[in-house]
Amino acid sequence: MTAQIRITRRNQLIAFITLCTVYIFLPLLFINTPYVVFIMTQMLFFTIFAYSFNFLFGFTRQLFLCIGAFAGIGAYITGILLRESIVGVVESVILSTLTVGFIGWFVSYLSVRRRLVVIFTGIFTLAITLAFNNLVIGLVDITGGETGFRVRLVSLGLLDSLPLYVRFYYLAAATLLTTAFISFYLLSYTKIGYAFRCIIDDEVSSGLIGIDVAKIKMITAVLASGLLGYAGALYGLFSQLITPSYYGFLSLDIPVQLIVILGGRATLLGPFIGSAIISILNEALKFLGPLTQVLYGLILVLLLAFFRNGIVDFVKRRIVPWFF
Repeated sequence: MTAQIRITRRNQLIAFITLCTVYIFLPLLFINTPYVVFIMTQMLFFTIFAYSFNFLFGFTRQLFLCIGAFAGIGAYITGILLRESIVGVVESVILSTLTVGFIGWFVSYLSVRRRLVVIFTGIFTLAITLAFNNLVIGLVDITGGETGFRVRLVSLGLLDSLPLYVRFYYLAAATLLTTAFISFYLLSYTKIGYAFRCIIDDEVSSGLIGIDVAKIKMITAVLASGLLGYAGALYGLFSQLITPSYYGFLSLDIPVQLIVILGGRATLLGPFIGSAIISILNEALKFLGPLTQVLYGLILVLLLAFFRNGIVDFVKRRIVPWFF
């Protein structure tokens, strides 16, 4: 390992530790302002969703347009199991994670084996989103239809000693920072990171030099989808209301795509940066009501046309070379 690489990774590790410190102490500044902590918790959940989409699309070029559907499946499985008192919280969240992980693997398997290009994978997964929405609205007796159903407040163990609006912040923060740290380690110190970088540069050439692209894609799909199911389940418990509008394409998929593209595809800090900007923008534009989603669509088109590499790439090229 050259001295330059060591310095780069040291700077990246320092940046990551600083980020962790900020996320740990940030809610303490707003401990008497529950609404601000609520918005920050939402931001954390959307960052987790963006991390999953970033690995699927940014690192392995799998355009899954069913982020909201996968998160929604996790939420509905957990919510229904708890509502009917079939199993406990831990068991229901684990089942949600495993179920969505399996669905993600199956979608990736079909995509890889049928050699679907990016756009056809996108169409296929968009169909999953439409099927999920129709199924949820149609099964009124089970899902509550368009209005959804309430979820009881659950115990979070040691976190129960914290104020109600802070509990899920730290649970989401722990999930996000753990995911980010594992991702940083895999990308920086293992062969998996090398495989990801090769796939990003040229998928065909990656196969020619011995990288099992299909295997990497399917493993990524399992882990990213499982994370979506887990985060979706926690998001439902945090909201205490599970309804189709929370997991729709416009309300979840579009913001997640904006976060990833604005922050930077195939980067580790991109989802953090993009989510912070979109959260602030969302609060500033609340007065527009439904028009906010139209504006998000226009911003997405503009980003794809003129700023497709995102903020992290811009900073890396112009200001800080080790930015990641």
